[in-house]
Amino acid sequence: MHVLFDTTPQAIIARAVLGVVVAGAVALAAYRLRSLTRSGAGAAVFVGTLSFACGGLLVAAAILLFFISGTVLSKARTAAADIARRSAPKPGQRDAAQVLANGGIAVACAVVGAAVAALGWPHAMRWMVAAVCALAAASGDTWSTEIGSLLGGPTRLITTMCPAPAGTSGGVSFGGTVAAPIGGAFVGLAGFVASNRIGPIAWLVLTALAGLAGSAIDSLLGATVQGVWRCPRCGTTIEVPTHQICDAQAILVRGWRWLDNDAVNLLATICGAALGFGLAST
Repeated sequence: MHVLFDTTPQAIIARAVLGVVVAGAVALAAYRLRSLTRSGAGAAVFVGTLSFACGGLLVAAAILLFFISGTVLSKARTAAADIARRSAPKPGQRDAAQVLANGGIAVACAVVGAAVAALGWPHAMRWMVAAVCALAAASGDTWSTEIGSLLGGPTRLITTMCPAPAGTSGGVSFGGTVAAPIGGAFVGLAGFVASNRIGPIAWLVLTALAGLAGSAIDSLLGATVQGVWRCPRCGTTIEVPTHQICDAQAILVRGWRWLDNDAVNLLATICGAALGFGLAST
């Protein structure tokens, strides 16, 4: 068990070696199942290895719970989900940018936490909590998007509550809103098996809040400043300059051109990490 939690150089190196093997196997399986692109698989190995090396079983388990649940949900199909996913910025396999946007902040927090612990400084555990809450925010946003798409139902812009087509950037639904804290709490289950520093109920509450916050921040940015384009051929509103389905250059209709979905996801995980760090008491 010391290898799983110690922050001595020897323990970190041992976890890194084991992490490469395990993360490589998971990434290879995901690549063969067409859940990750080649670049996404490489980024997954990087994220998985560093998360286990620096964050131990706590952060590594949170990474796995987020990735597995998100992959399963993205493979589920309904007619409503197919309609909503037509405007997805990168339909299908996750690439390196998506992997790093969702997991990069968690890894950074784990690295800082390990360094703080190794130096004997206070608040090392708070950085680990921040890492898990960053993943909870990403999970909450993913669950909100996927389950909201699967269930269908009315979608409204978060800023005005005006009706909007399914899949609209900044759109929210009842099912998606309920799913967000559940998705965050699902990642919080990592705390049950990897940390006795925070009680199980506290883990669920904290990560549920992070999941809801991640989804809300994503929707707010999506409805206001995220770049949104419209395909001139089919009229679909999308979040990237090129509509892959129609193979057409889209027209910017609102938001900042440089602020894409990956950047929004990154900002949402930063908010989740800040929430976790601020509310953690250890």
